[in-house]
Formats: sequence, structure tokens, C-alpha cells
Amino acid sequence: MKDSSVKAPARATRRGTKAADAVPPAAVAPRGDTAPTTGTRRKKAPVQVRAQLLQAASDIATDQGVPAVTLDAVAERAGVTKGALQYHFANKQGLLDALFEQTLERFEQQMHARIEKGVAEGAPQHGAAARAYLHTTIDEASPAASTNVLRVLVAAMMTDPAIRERYAAPMRKWTRPDPLPLEAAARLMICRLAADGLWISDLLGYQNMPPRLRDEVVRQLEQLALAKR
Repeated sequence: MKDSSVKAPARATRRGTKAADAVPPAAVAPRGDTAPTTGTRRKKAPVQVRAQLLQAASDIATDQGVPAVTLDAVAERAGVTKGALQYHFANKQGLLDALFEQTLERFEQQMHARIEKGVAEGAPQHGAAARAYLHTTIDEASPAASTNVLRVLVAAMMTDPAIRERYAAPMRKWTRPDPLPLEAAARLMICRLAADGLWISDLLGYQNMPPRLRDEVVRQLEQLALAKR
């Protein structure tokens, strides 16, 4: 009778080795300090990509005008593929609509913020919307003001009837007459029209008004918006 007590451990060792060899590499969890970091790229969230595309469209429109806002140009500027762009915007019109909607939302947010700030500081409620429109329209420091994209889009409305027809309606709510007696409503309308005149003259570049004179014009328009009679 053969003694198998010596060979048994050897057979167990061979079985253990084969079992270990059979485990696929993917099933073995790598140690934290040896995990591979190359070749992996995290995809950007759709919301982030959409914001990137709108920012690229905004930059192109501001720098070169609305006609320069093409799908290829926006995709290249945003650093994404044209297919990724079309996942969010099927065509140029859809992109422009989203850009215009975003610009209007930011403008309205600024107006509401100015009205709320005025109320908190004890400013009279009379003429609050007109004063907010005045300052939001002529504000050159804020990126959400009409000094950037909104001005470019409105400039396009002046020359393109299709753009004008498409976007004029949502803008009318900012300039609709106040529900006040005729004289008071007229004064507030004059304030809004003067604000439009200020930024349009800046847009066209034909008015070189000294800063002190411009400040005084704004101050008098504020007073006009405060007057009840």
C-alpha cells in the first residue's frame, strides 16, 4: 500500500493554483493605491453641456452677431461634437430660441431683484417697475443686463422681420403701460422709452455723452418715475 500523505498537499497546492488562475482579472478588486487612472474620462452632465453650448452661442452672438451663430461654430467653441449639440438643440432656430429665452429670464430676474431691493430699502412702490427697467436696461456692469446678448438680439430684430415677429411679444410685458391715471402712466412710459433710447444710442455708438451728464439724465428719469402727479 502506497503512502499518499506526502503527495496530497502537492495535489491540493496544484488545485489551489488552478483555481486562482481561473479567476478573471476583472473580478480581482485592485488596491486603492494601484487603481489605474489613465484612459478614463468622465462624461459631462447634460445640464453642464447645455449651459456650455448656450454660453458659446452667447459669446459668438456678442462678438460676431446673430448670423454667425451656426451649429458648427457653436459646437467648435463649446468643445463638443455637433451630434452632442443636436442632442440639446435640433437646429439653429432651437438654439437661438433657447438663448433668447435664457436672456429674457436673466433680465426679468434682475428686474425683480431690483424691485425687491427697493422695497427692502423703503423705496415707494409707485414707479418701481419703471425704475427697475431703467437700471436693468442701462446696467453695463452686469452680464445679465441687455448690454450683451439682449442688445445683439434686439439689433437683429431691427433688421430681420422674422426675428422681430418671433421675439417682440415676450418683450412687450416689460414696457406695457402701468394701470394708472393717464398722466402718471405717461410719465412712467417716458422713463422706459428714455431708457431704451440710452442703450440703443450706446448700441449704435452715435451718442458720446459725458459720464456726469449721463448720470444726471438717469437721476432725472428716476425722479420722473417717482413723481405721482
